Amino acid sequence: MSRWTAKEKEAYRTEVVQRITEMMPSVMQEYGSIDWAEELKGYRTDHEYYPDYIHAPIHGVTDGYTNPQNCLAWDAAMDVIISKSHKVSCQQLREQMVELIPLDAEIHTVLELGAGTASGALALAHRFPQATFTVTDVSPYMLVISKHKFNKAGFGNRAKFEQVDARHTGYPDNSFDLVTASLLFHEVPKEWTPKILKEMCRITKPGGWVLYSDTYRGEYALNASFQEPWLSDFIQFNFEYEFAKAGFTELDYIRYAVGLWYMVGRKPE
Repeated sequence: MSRWTAKEKEAYRTEVVQRITEMMPSVMQEYGSIDWAEELKGYRTDHEYYPDYIHAPIHGVTDGYTNPQNCLAWDAAMDVIISKSHKVSCQQLREQMVELIPLDAEIHTVLELGAGTASGALALAHRFPQATFTVTDVSPYMLVISKHKFNKAGFGNRAKFEQVDARHTGYPDNSFDLVTASLLFHEVPKEWTPKILKEMCRITKPGGWVLYSDTYRGEYALNASFQEPWLSDFIQFNFEYEFAKAGFTELDYIRYAVGLWYMVGRKPE
């Protein structure tokens, strides 16, 4: 895989911003029915609430998750940024990820951490129609968008949307049959990853499942076109070891496509 030059990356980023700007009218039409004042009630939007990491230039955008316009444009931006592979790297990634959990598994309560626009939770909602969902993120704007998407899919009555720091969720021990996240650990500082994994294990029921997916593996990581502040730390993690250290067993690390991978496991009975 040839690596981009700095000039090529800058030209690509300029093109992406232009194309996202062109898509914004259709994005605003999609979410035009949202009553933001009403939907944001109960969530914190003050700058001081957010953990420090979120103010970093993730994907080259400073304070991206605390800016409602950036959150609105998220799915559309991914379509543009990785136009040739978005369906594989974001949509099909989640759709095939959920197939790693057997259909006959006792899945009644699901938690998604760092949900973003809840693509992972939505895929699981289709696979496990008996399950209820707790969709969490530190960004209230992402939670509002997630709720909109769940309602549009007809699953709104099966989910709640809560503003949660993944390091210390506040949920009781052994709360969920399945705890999932995706594309999270490459966006947080290295000291967060073990804390989040330990928390994921704590709140998973004995015998319950953990399900995770991410990107930036191997040579693919060296060609990242947008800034990822903690990428150099992320690519050094041995995730089989980190999940096992947190307490999960029966772990399976699965390569999905170039740079994309899954981790599935269980919490011991």
